Amino acid sequence: MWSSPLHLSLTSVFALLGLALIAIALVTDYWTEYKVNRPNILKELQRQNGLNNQLKESVQRNLLYFSRNYGLFYICFPDALPTDIGSTSKFGSLCITNKDYYPNDVDFDKYTTEQTYRYYGMWGTAILYVLGLTLILACSIFGMIGCWRRSTRFILTTALLMLFAVMFLAGAMACWHYVNYLERYILDVPPFQKSWDKILKNDTRFSYGWSYIVSWVGIGFIFLASIFMLLSYKKIKEEEERAYEAKHGAYMMPNYYDKSSAMIPYGYGTYGGYGAGAYPAAYYGQYAPAAGAGYYGYMTYAR
Repeated sequence: MWSSPLHLSLTSVFALLGLALIAIALVTDYWTEYKVNRPNILKELQRQNGLNNQLKESVQRNLLYFSRNYGLFYICFPDALPTDIGSTSKFGSLCITNKDYYPNDVDFDKYTTEQTYRYYGMWGTAILYVLGLTLILACSIFGMIGCWRRSTRFILTTALLMLFAVMFLAGAMACWHYVNYLERYILDVPPFQKSWDKILKNDTRFSYGWSYIVSWVGIGFIFLASIFMLLSYKKIKEEEERAYEAKHGAYMMPNYYDKSSAMIPYGYGTYGGYGAGAYPAAYYGQYAPAAGAGYYGYMTYAR
């Protein structure tokens, strides 16, 4: 049977791994990847002279015509970079901030219902993800106190906070999937996929990135850590009950005499032939009886 120290050790391992993976997924920008075959697009532009000048300009300046990776807050370009886009370096890649978090008032007023849902879904993803990560950090503090003091109260609190963190993180992932679904299948206005030119659709490949996978694995580890923490709470309660019973069991004496091993006191158990009538009077005759003391003789001592 697994003991509470083993459960607590497994909780620590899974919690630390989950925390590390969730933090890595937050700061990296490989949630979704768009691979654009730019050489093929450029060849197509040279071959078809009838393509308008606006499309030719977009190939040089529009980020949709460049391979890119999306994170929660940044868009990064592993290969070529659009002209005059104003990028910053992040982990060796050129990235820009996702401006869809802060649209100007004029553009926001023109949003359709689906675009508004997407906007709030993006913010819901970010807020729920950060809240989940914050709860996990709080769990690490409560968990260390609970393990150090073997306090069932702190351990139960840590387990419940971990479950809440899993709920927040799962909610963040649900919002993220909803936003991704709107972008790829519902919204038909620029710059979303249904509004792309045919040449761009044919030469663009979409895939989920490793940051997305790492995030789900981290959430799974946090869930396992919460389960092992609940099992630790149960095991510690059982161990405390067994220790209490072992400590106080020695003081629980029977309320009867064991005739096989205990000395029978004088006058005990007249049932079955024992008692004063079972012994000859001569044996006790050598002792002088009480001098005329009646049943209430103690009241006549002063006479």
